[in-house]
Amino acid sequence: MATTADWAKSLGIPAEATLPAVEGYTKRCQRTARQIAVRTLILQGVVCAGLDINASSIVEWLREQRIWRSVTPDEKALLLNPNRSVKECKRHGRHTEAEWTLLWAIGKVEVLGLPTCKCDLRQMFEDIVPRFGSDITGFLATANLRSPGELLAEDDRTYNLWCYANGARRRGEALPDDLDLSVLYERRYAFEWLDGMEAWDDVTCDA
Repeated sequence: MATTADWAKSLGIPAEATLPAVEGYTKRCQRTARQIAVRTLILQGVVCAGLDINASSIVEWLREQRIWRSVTPDEKALLLNPNRSVKECKRHGRHTEAEWTLLWAIGKVEVLGLPTCKCDLRQMFEDIVPRFGSDITGFLATANLRSPGELLAEDDRTYNLWCYANGARRRGEALPDDLDLSVLYERRYAFEWLDGMEAWDDVTCDA
């Protein structure tokens, strides 16, 4: 099977690592840079709790930084449950790719590219997102939302890839070997939330 890049091009979907902004598009994102930055911090906490890092210390940090009120009901259920299941931890742990996408949206990640590989967890944990226990003020202050045209270009690409991939699967057609559907799904999840139609816990990725 052709690579994801070749497959995308055959469908008329751009395959460049960095897409040009959609010219003339000015509709503002439904989420502010601060809201998106806060969501990435919460996702970081939830992911780490799923990796069996002390959840009580994560909850304490989120409260100290005054963002606990932005934690969703599902996330609170995970963080406050000492007997959380492996299934719950895995479900929330998959959101690292959604977190990476949101970090891109606020300029903390330079390039998304095609969904062919997992994000750089080491870079995210050590260089981008503040460590647990540290102050988040600087991180929030330097979150700069990308232009509407930039967001739309990547949003459209992700949506189109998601729709074509699901169509191909329904028809029993082969997909590129290097296409990572879990990464594509999480990117779609992030963009659906950015579009502002649903709360984080309620996002759906229909195609």
